[in-house]
Amino acid sequence: MNGSPGRKSALRFRLEEALEESGCAVCRLVERDGRTRLDNLLYELVNDPDVQQEMRHSLGFCNRHAHRMLKMRSGLGAAILYRAVVRELREVLEDASSSKPSSALKTLLGHQDAKPLFVEPGTGCMICAAEKEAEESYLRALLETTEDTPPEELLGGPGTVCALHLSRASALAGGSLPDTLVGMVRTVLEGLQTDLERYVRHNDYRFRDEPWGRERDAPWRAVRWVAGEER
Repeated sequence: MNGSPGRKSALRFRLEEALEESGCAVCRLVERDGRTRLDNLLYELVNDPDVQQEMRHSLGFCNRHAHRMLKMRSGLGAAILYRAVVRELREVLEDASSSKPSSALKTLLGHQDAKPLFVEPGTGCMICAAEKEAEESYLRALLETTEDTPPEELLGGPGTVCALHLSRASALAGGSLPDTLVGMVRTVLEGLQTDLERYVRHNDYRFRDEPWGRERDAPWRAVRWVAGEER
């Protein structure tokens, strides 16, 4: 992984700490880093020329991060950032109206694969880019950690790493995963399959009176483990 030994240690420490809580540790860490980046933009960098230029180029944030921004209740920050976006859109539309006659509906329908007049808003969202960078760093830390940490210490608690991030980690590792990590994941999957089978059994009228156990939330855990935490 790129970076100094201190940087590596910090990443590994955060990863191991996140694994002490339930759910995918990587999902949680990436989400946290994205929120921190967005918070910094809104309260410290809205007038930065490079940030303004990026907002114009991408036409703002993606849908998810744009609505997260609104929930952070920084109206001034949102106003300054999206003022740049609105200006960019106005310029694009003014140039289009002055240089090209309007097309008939038939012509429009005949060119459905033509290049759009402007990019889809959020293309190249800077928060998505920050999250992608953070995700790769944490996945590399996961791969390094599992090479020299006993699996029961790493994944012996409530935390896990979802299938989505395991897949991405394997791509970084050249199409494979450390044996210790694979072994722990197989154990997780065995338990999850057992809980899912028990959940299905409970819904058979013949076994409805059997007491429920940890299988009660199995479908939800299965979806979160395979697809990742809700973002």
